[in-house]
Amino acid sequence: MQQDLSKYKDVFLSEAKQHIKAMESALLKLEKDPSKIQLVNNIFREAHTLKGMAATMDYNKTASLCHAMEDVLDAIKKKEINLKSSVDTLFESFDTLELSLKKIFKDKEELDTTALVERLRALSTQYAIRNTHDETRDTRGEEHLSVEEEAKAEGTKGESLVVEKIQSIEVKVERLDLLMNLAEELLINKMRLDRVKERLQDSELSAAVDTLGRLVTDVQYNVMQSRMVPIGFIFNRFPRMVRDLAKDQKKEVNLEIQGADIELDRGAIDEIGESLVHLLRNAVDHGIETPETRKKAGKSPQGTISLAASRTKDFAVIEVSDDGEGLDLEDIKNTAIKRGILPPETTKEEVLDSIFSGVSTTKEVTAVSGRGFGLNIVKNKIESLGGAIKVTSELKLRTTFTIEMPLTLAIIKTLFIEVGGKIYAIPLASIERLVTVNKEDIKGMLNFEAIIFNEEDIPITRLDVLFGAPSLALERQPIAIIRRGEEKLGLAVDAFASAQEIVIKPLNRLVRENRYFSGSTIIGSGEVVLILDVANLILSQRQTVNSS
Repeated sequence: MQQDLSKYKDVFLSEAKQHIKAMESALLKLEKDPSKIQLVNNIFREAHTLKGMAATMDYNKTASLCHAMEDVLDAIKKKEINLKSSVDTLFESFDTLELSLKKIFKDKEELDTTALVERLRALSTQYAIRNTHDETRDTRGEEHLSVEEEAKAEGTKGESLVVEKIQSIEVKVERLDLLMNLAEELLINKMRLDRVKERLQDSELSAAVDTLGRLVTDVQYNVMQSRMVPIGFIFNRFPRMVRDLAKDQKKEVNLEIQGADIELDRGAIDEIGESLVHLLRNAVDHGIETPETRKKAGKSPQGTISLAASRTKDFAVIEVSDDGEGLDLEDIKNTAIKRGILPPETTKEEVLDSIFSGVSTTKEVTAVSGRGFGLNIVKNKIESLGGAIKVTSELKLRTTFTIEMPLTLAIIKTLFIEVGGKIYAIPLASIERLVTVNKEDIKGMLNFEAIIFNEEDIPITRLDVLFGAPSLALERQPIAIIRRGEEKLGLAVDAFASAQEIVIKPLNRLVRENRYFSGSTIIGSGEVVLILDVANLILSQRQTVNSS
């Protein structure tokens, strides 16, 4: 009876992706430094393992492609063919394997690899003439062991691998999302019980609710941890992309990656990838110069792009920088003034920020990217996720884009505030300071108000006025100073309430049209509380200040 292999498909797809990524990473390193010939062995082992897995699953076209790749890799190691002449075809083979996996995932037929297999065989023709596949697969010298020999050489190592798989299993994303939703409902109901506890003042009930609260916190923390993914999950996609873009543009580019182990919520990882793709394409296309231009400027012919992640407070900080030609601020300023985006009197920071408003001084629009409208899309995406982006640059030297992203998009710590008899929430990670000032300390400008705090002018927005709520005309005004990037804004409120962890829920269609709110939450009383959109509040105030 033929065994049903379909139940192993998910495991095969997951492990196959890892083998392809490992091969791609090793080949990128080998291409940079062909002297590291041991990397050929690494690629060969990955291809060999994938071939065996595919053959076991009856994915014979995939297995055939891996078999042909092995021949080429063996010929490279024996110096019977040149690495440079085969590297592009090997990269194409990796791409084909990935496309084939996507077909298999959708329960479709594998890709037809016949033509690519023939090309690989043609590359290793000299080797194939002297050695038949059947006779040499397991006798290519001492450096390549047979499957049986490899198993024997592993000894008891194989047993430890089995235990490791039992201790570390893969879970479908859908199940993690379900667990997150359940954790969110637990948190909401725990808040309801807190209100009941306060109302009844029963000691036994209070003890039970407090214990439940600790358990809910533990469940929530562990579910959150299970959703955290190293940012290397997306970083590792980019070396190949940068390599291909640089080659197309006849540029020499080295991509340096740091902080790939910094973890973000899976939802944040999914959302940020496209923005990083755009910034990296910009860096290759408009940042890094051609080798000839760099030589004339006294630079190394090879440009460097750095992709680095770090963590600060409740945010991940991601930097994309290049040592290319930098931004011509004078040119950008003139263009922005001409288009009415900036006034004639403007600061360096405002000029830099204008490139996110569609200002582009690029003389040539390419198929790869443009430092204009695309950056506006990037900024909107980052800010929609509760993050911020800024740019710094030195002409002819360097350009750096810095992104701040919240570590999680599902459950956040907030400060509840009262405005006009209603409760609103501000993300705690965006709050710089809470202050209370005398009403006479609020200075009236031309068309906005401001306070002086630590010798710094901070514009304020009165939320009662913004939301059309009745004003209390307080003698002592509570103000929450919020921050996004380097910009600060004071939010004048009626009162500060409590700090709480909340579950972010999407806005309904009517509220979604109001750009001052980024989401909602449900508190213990069942009341819906709106979460303030810090980025848009600061943007709105900035526009008010600039128009004065």
